Amino acid sequence: MSEHPRILFSARDPGGAGHIAALAAAFRQTGRFSVSVAASGPALDMLSQSGEVPDVFTFSGGQDFLGPGDNTRALLDAARSIMAKHRPDAVVVSLSSLGVGLDEALLAVAGTPTLAIQDFWGDVNLGLGTPAGLYLVMDEYAVDLTANRWGVKAEAIGSPKHARYAELDIPAMRNAARLELSVDLSRPLIGFFGQPPSVPGHEDAFGDLLKALTDFEPSPVLVLREHPKAAQNRKEHMAMAAGLGLDVRDATDRGRPEAWLAACDVVVTPFSLCGLDHAYLSRYSPEPLGTVLYLNTNHEIRAFIREACAMDCFPTVKQGLGRVADDPAGLRGALAELLSPEARDAYFLASGSLGGQDPCLAAIAAVERALGLTGLN
Repeated sequence: MSEHPRILFSARDPGGAGHIAALAAAFRQTGRFSVSVAASGPALDMLSQSGEVPDVFTFSGGQDFLGPGDNTRALLDAARSIMAKHRPDAVVVSLSSLGVGLDEALLAVAGTPTLAIQDFWGDVNLGLGTPAGLYLVMDEYAVDLTANRWGVKAEAIGSPKHARYAELDIPAMRNAARLELSVDLSRPLIGFFGQPPSVPGHEDAFGDLLKALTDFEPSPVLVLREHPKAAQNRKEHMAMAAGLGLDVRDATDRGRPEAWLAACDVVVTPFSLCGLDHAYLSRYSPEPLGTVLYLNTNHEIRAFIREACAMDCFPTVKQGLGRVADDPAGLRGALAELLSPEARDAYFLASGSLGGQDPCLAAIAAVERALGLTGLN
């Protein structure tokens, strides 16, 4: 091992990219590590925008992930090339939510200590059959779920990508986003943060939201922030909303998602982690922002969440950070309740429970232990 251990970070999905950006910067800042980054897919753009210069990972003429039934050979050979180029002493990956790609391939071929940063409670991708040596997860609930569901080691460190929220002027972000839409603070702003439409029941749930907002008083503005993998759906969704007489705006490609989360009085999503992002924004905001509603209004989407996530709702809901709507008939009432000052203030108070140890420092300590290094802090 060299004087400065070489750490290779990787990401493919947008959720994991935020963690990897925070960790790569923190490891580099210590001056004790040599840091390199590889990326593909949506994570490549996000990491580049954060100031990283990632190696672009592709194989087979531009492919960057495998679908069901695809041959793994070219993917693994490309991962071996990345390993040979950087010769890392440890590898820290994020996780692909669907399919397998760079992160899973690096775990399969690494031959060095491997750690994976988890972006969702209990999430482990064994598409190539090789788990990380240690999963760095948000909280003790995630530790237990990960260990019980997959039989792998996990350690709670917090959420690296959310720690940077402490540096944001969140009220200024909220005001600027609403000014961009010409929506003052007296008018409700409802944000729909979508998932890929391939999620069973997703489009029906969106339709339920539109019906609940039709003739809603006071008249709201609906802002759409489509999933990065489904930006093409904006035209159809905009047309659906406008056809019902709703005042709808598109924010899919407009600025940082955090600005639009902060701007909303109610963030509505089937099960996106933007709900957790919003909770952390509230945690670091000096004043109340809004609330979150998880749109699970049909059997298909509820079954999908249970199968994909091994839970019925986010653990944060039990902490008072969001509400689940599982009945279309009650959706209008739930929205009205969540727009109340009492609901907003209760959510703000509950968000104060988030945080704790510095997640980046905890990750550094975990990597040092994996490398057998002690006494370096």
